[in-house]
Amino acid sequence: MTRQSILPARDRAKVPGAIRFYSIFAYVTGVFLLLLVAEMIIKYVPWNSEFGVGYEVFAGGGHLLHFVPSTAEFIDSTSGLNLSIGVLIVHGWLYVIYLIADFRLWSLLRWPLKNFILIALGGVIPFLSFFVEHRMSRQARADLADHNTRAAEHDAAIAKLRAQVATSGSDATGASPDESHPAEGAK
Repeated sequence: MTRQSILPARDRAKVPGAIRFYSIFAYVTGVFLLLLVAEMIIKYVPWNSEFGVGYEVFAGGGHLLHFVPSTAEFIDSTSGLNLSIGVLIVHGWLYVIYLIADFRLWSLLRWPLKNFILIALGGVIPFLSFFVEHRMSRQARADLADHNTRAAEHDAAIAKLRAQVATSGSDATGASPDESHPAEGAK
């Protein structure tokens, strides 16, 4: 197994913000996905025995919330904001932002494609975003800590090598390395 290369310092500095951005939108998208599922159940399960249809949820129009049968004549005659459509649209746009957050975290940490796909599925499978967010945020923090540790070890090793070169660069006479070795080809 080969070890992954160390992330550059500029990318390591961006990872905590990417984790926060992803976590926030994982929860917001997950909540709106659950609202969307509830709205679909209300809309497509035939609760109304008279018409054999479900309901659409409206806000305003004289009521805080009211349920209107999902038939064209009732929906067209209702005033107010159709929350059923609103939840659908808001979830769609939040999912786009969620995918941007997914891509940012995935690309900064240089994860395999399966991680990107798993995170993306979290926004379309109910409840999955909460579990995936917990797992991926934990993995991202662990990967960042690993990269930071390896970068610190690498920097310490480089500093040690530079110190060795500096001390071995001058010989016992105190001459610099350029003065102690005559140029090749000079006669």
